[in-house]
Amino acid sequence: MTDLQLKKIIEMLFQSIELLKENDLYLIEHSVHEQDLSHRIAHYFENLLNNYRWYKELPLNVDVEYNKNFDDSKKVYLNCYNCDETECYIKKENYDINKYQSSCKPDIILHQRGSNSNNILVIEIKKNQTECAEDFAKLSAFTCTKSDFKYKRGVYINIADSSNIIFMNGQKEAKNDL
Repeated sequence: MTDLQLKKIIEMLFQSIELLKENDLYLIEHSVHEQDLSHRIAHYFENLLNNYRWYKELPLNVDVEYNKNFDDSKKVYLNCYNCDETECYIKKENYDINKYQSSCKPDIILHQRGSNSNNILVIEIKKNQTECAEDFAKLSAFTCTKSDFKYKRGVYINIADSSNIIFMNGQKEAKNDL
């Protein structure tokens, strides 16, 4: 996957959020569950991706609440225990990963099922204006180069205030308005 294709994928993700706001405002206004919003965003996202031949030629899937790592559960913090990286986002923020030993299911992912060599995008969505330290830690761990997953990018999306935060290599990279 080229950097240009990755940039286009992230642009399409943001277009999907705009489509949610245009077409499904009822869901936002009536405070439906976050999973319902994730489903609609994933629906628009996959439809936009399918407009590109290069995407269709790749063995990628858009999944919602995907909790598997091969036949096991996704355990995002497994490699964090032995990590000694002083620049690690999770360590710098003193995030207590011991509270979160259970399996993890990101809101939306773009990946190749049954493989960790083609993990492209992991997305966490919030529908209110409260930033979530747990989501930031998950995105950091999922994009960390020492993790099993090594997603190319992680994106935190806040529907209420139209902001996003992008993670790359385990670090917060940017905060932008959608």
